[in-house]
Amino acid sequence: MSNPSPPALMEPTPPALAPPPSPAPVPSRASRLAPWLAALGGLGWFLWLGGGNVLPPTRIAWMMREDWAGHIFGWLFYRNAPWGLPLSSSPNQLYPYGTSVALTDGNPLVAVLLKPFSPLLPADFQYTGLWLGLCFALMGYFGARLVALVSPRPVPQVLGGLLLALAPPMAARFGHPTLCAHWLLVAMLWLHLRDVPDARAARRTLALAALFNAVGAGTHPYLVAMLAPLAVALAVRLALGRVLGWGAALAAAVGVLVLDVLVFALFGYFGGSGLGAEGFGDFSADLAALFNPMGWSRLLPTLRAAPRQGEGYGYLGAGALLLLTLSLVATVFRFRELRAVPWRRGVPLAVVVLLMAVYALSWRVTWTGQQVADLGALYGPLSRLTSAFRSSGRFVWPLCYLLVTGAMLLWLRLWRERPWVGTVALGLAVAVQAYDWRAERSPLQRTGDFRRLQAPEWQELRGAYRHLALFPPHVQWVCRYDEPVVNALGYTAYRLGLTFNSGYASRTPPELARECQAPLRPGGVDADTAYVVAPEALASFLQQGARCGVIEGLSVCVAGHRTDAFARALERQPLR
Repeated sequence: MSNPSPPALMEPTPPALAPPPSPAPVPSRASRLAPWLAALGGLGWFLWLGGGNVLPPTRIAWMMREDWAGHIFGWLFYRNAPWGLPLSSSPNQLYPYGTSVALTDGNPLVAVLLKPFSPLLPADFQYTGLWLGLCFALMGYFGARLVALVSPRPVPQVLGGLLLALAPPMAARFGHPTLCAHWLLVAMLWLHLRDVPDARAARRTLALAALFNAVGAGTHPYLVAMLAPLAVALAVRLALGRVLGWGAALAAAVGVLVLDVLVFALFGYFGGSGLGAEGFGDFSADLAALFNPMGWSRLLPTLRAAPRQGEGYGYLGAGALLLLTLSLVATVFRFRELRAVPWRRGVPLAVVVLLMAVYALSWRVTWTGQQVADLGALYGPLSRLTSAFRSSGRFVWPLCYLLVTGAMLLWLRLWRERPWVGTVALGLAVAVQAYDWRAERSPLQRTGDFRRLQAPEWQELRGAYRHLALFPPHVQWVCRYDEPVVNALGYTAYRLGLTFNSGYASRTPPELARECQAPLRPGGVDADTAYVVAPEALASFLQQGARCGVIEGLSVCVAGHRTDAFARALERQPLR
């Protein structure tokens, strides 16, 4: 009888072979096409809202009013400006102080990308209509990608993309086209909620988050003020899920924030009269914002709101509210299915979104326009931040999209075993959402015209003068502002390659305010400038020997010693 071998000398038992990982299901061709079909649906909704009137890039007349005028002139004068730093600087607008596309809210990212091709583009060219159409298309695209996280079926994906493309907060922002890039918020939700199995996928996810942040930083400060916290929350989520170390997550979060600041500086957001302005507490979201249509709904009544709370417009839409209600009710009857939902994945996202929603309420918390709480003590130490982002109501948007997304994904998940139930309810929500929105109120439905100066005398300015100026200057929110005159002269200056001292910018040089009422200084008639002079200032020009006359009803003066063709043209209707 042999002795058993000692344990240390025994043959090791071969480990059981781990089963090979099951391959990820290959999406069908229809499923791959679903996001693109949803994008087409979003574009179709944009056209229904009047997008066909603004989509052709050579149509610029519709932009010659209110904030749109500031946006287009930021781009037009930038076309004539030399390259410089910051990249979107435009020294020939609001001359001699200058401004930038960024400070006119003119979408500096698109302007910089198009500037190299400016010589090939028509003189009358705007990209705002194309940008708006792209925003609606991308909203549908990323909405479908979100639904694909819980449903492989193409029909629910398309319907989900359409429901998000029909979101009222985006259609209500046509007055500020750069702020219509709500697809960036939805794309960040997609990054948060999708599966990230390993470190490699985590790095790709954070790279996409950085890309979305860079696009937001190059588009509008308010966008990146929402995207940056979402990116930080994403890094935290990946660290909590142990697919990324805390050191790597911290480095990624800091890297995104540094990237945002660099893009801000590169495009010229740090300028003008500073980043602060009045209005925090007025441009807020109301506690009833999610279900107050403010006159845009066919189905729900309008509730009261404070005069400036349109900036906090967060109406979900009747269809989205219906789906949200159905989802909440279904959880009562299908509670077991909730156990399989990966709730922890969304905790950092939910925390950040709720914090932004609290900020949206501002220090003056209101219910249907009436103050119900005062949070002034909380925001007192943060006055520099709150003055920079005074339109706090806009920070309700992430909550809007998280609620709609949550309602869609939860509903489809609860009815996975009966997918037709989820699809029918989602289709009903889209139909109700589309019917509810009063598309006839869209500002894109009303296209106008603007005054173009037609007199041939203006052409004589080309090559003979460098500057066209209103005296005193007309600057929106700073000086007097006659919009038709400013637009007519600004367009003429652009076409003739001249600088212009007036216009519309979100932030203006502080020196401009001192010139609003400043008299003409002795010797102040510049030889290279043609002045359009206000009646009360005309005597000062005549006293200094300026040569003045009337062109198309405007009083125009140049230096008295000028004898060029334009100066001689002023003698046809002279002013003495």
